[in-house]
Amino acid sequence: MLDRSKDVHPRIEELGLEGEYPFASYFIQTPMGQMHYLDEGPKNDLSPVLVVHGNPSWSFLYRSLVKGLSSDRRVVAPDHIGFGLSDKPDDEAAYTLNAHIDHLEALILKLDLTNITLVMQDWGGPIGLGVAARHPDRIKALVVMNTFGFYPPVDGMNPERLKLPPPLLMMRSRGLGDFMVRRLGFFERQIMSMATATERKGAVKRAYRDIFRGPEERAGVMAFPRMIPTNTAHPAAQILLDETGPFVEQFEGPAHIFWGLKDPLIPIGALAAWKKRLPQAVVTEFKKARHYLQDDEPEALVRELHAFLTTKVD
Repeated sequence: MLDRSKDVHPRIEELGLEGEYPFASYFIQTPMGQMHYLDEGPKNDLSPVLVVHGNPSWSFLYRSLVKGLSSDRRVVAPDHIGFGLSDKPDDEAAYTLNAHIDHLEALILKLDLTNITLVMQDWGGPIGLGVAARHPDRIKALVVMNTFGFYPPVDGMNPERLKLPPPLLMMRSRGLGDFMVRRLGFFERQIMSMATATERKGAVKRAYRDIFRGPEERAGVMAFPRMIPTNTAHPAAQILLDETGPFVEQFEGPAHIFWGLKDPLIPIGALAAWKKRLPQAVVTEFKKARHYLQDDEPEALVRELHAFLTTKVD
């Protein structure tokens, strides 16, 4: 059953985010708890925009796109279970790529979204594309933002010994990783700052840093670094190899690639791999933007995405 809150979500009010995040909250029940999402713009829009976030962000990351596009378009922005205003179970093992895909699939089917423009960043790529592979008839266009969706993410990498950046290796480690990520909030407090070109202040800083109340709410954050496959036997690699990768290879619809060239988390070679697989894509490269380009280049993203939707999708 869907449920819309009548007032500002109490957590938004508590964090003082009403100005940055002036949206109504909706929820859908999943096996892991309630999943929160935004549903802004005209509900009769038959070509909705679905924006999918990664780690450790939430729908707040897309606030500028939601504001900028929803005056004449339906924009749906979920928070994965374990993030944002969704429930945050403490069992790290329950957070799998397949589970996240299941939850997003349930939302799409419940809302009966079709002709979707799928906007993806970070882990939003594998999750969004996981649903797209299951329901290709529901996907009209792809928008790629510093993400991955096939394995290996860079052509020429050894798929059985994939190398990861030092920060990710540290966070994946048992003991130290748990202490840094779950206890200290290292990902949202340090890694996000390193991976964003613009300094976060005030409400924006609180939105990312304080959305997690403590270690018990960071199981989902901890799970994602450990979910990165480094060989083909990994369950996530199997989904990338057998489902999402083939979908991307076969996709012939409109596509737009936005890429922050200063990304410290995803190697620049991934951009070339995306261009190879989506030769029809419009490509916008931001020279100074890093991994979270929604915060680094919000105005340009809204402007160019609006142009893409108007000229390539409508």
